Amino acid sequence: MTTYQTRRGAYTYGQAVGILLLDAKAPFIPGDVANATSYDYPVIYKTVEGLSTSVCLNGAPEFHEKLAAAAKELAREGVKGISSDCGFMLQFQEAVAEAVDIPVCMSSLLQLPFIARSLDPSQPIGVITADSTNLDEGFLTRGGIKLPPNPLIIRGMQDEPEFKTAVLEEKGTLDSDLITAETVACAEKLLAEYPTMGAILLECSMLPPYAKAVQDAVGLPVYDFISAIDYLSAGMRPRAYTGGY
Repeated sequence: MTTYQTRRGAYTYGQAVGILLLDAKAPFIPGDVANATSYDYPVIYKTVEGLSTSVCLNGAPEFHEKLAAAAKELAREGVKGISSDCGFMLQFQEAVAEAVDIPVCMSSLLQLPFIARSLDPSQPIGVITADSTNLDEGFLTRGGIKLPPNPLIIRGMQDEPEFKTAVLEEKGTLDSDLITAETVACAEKLLAEYPTMGAILLECSMLPPYAKAVQDAVGLPVYDFISAIDYLSAGMRPRAYTGGY
């Protein structure tokens, strides 16, 4: 019989990924990063008090130490990797990675170099974000992302009525059909303007539920926050292969 030892600082066991959450209140539906049923592996959450959506989107260097401390708590719980529920937490990637000795993927935007290398350099990459007034190439470079040769076309959801009121203003309800329509319309406009576009990246952690509808509408590869966290988890827990030969 295998003997197990108590892990100091851990109160629960078996989580693959620890996810740092914004201090936000909204319905987190299946497919959302903050909905545990979005994953085929166990996750654990930790809310960073005071780090609201608006604070994070506008830049919050005063939270570096608080994020690092929260990440250390998750590491003590035994998680194998750490992520977050906001693409704008790219601003904390370095601070969190320095605080722990496990892999860290704080933002869906970290997929940009991979997406770019999978495409011809002339093909634009569409980025659909919660707030395009705060997400630009300067934000990406400050976050440590080397800009690809591909044109980056950034479009925001901040003026879409249902997304704005449900996600940014946290009205307490969310109509997923309306947000599906808003997200698909945004993607279709991108493709109409840039017909050689090669892929779309959904920055916001509340947009993965609509990725399939976007892909069906535009016929392009669509990456999101869940694909980033899945990739993180896959490296930590490779599957065992069985079958015939």
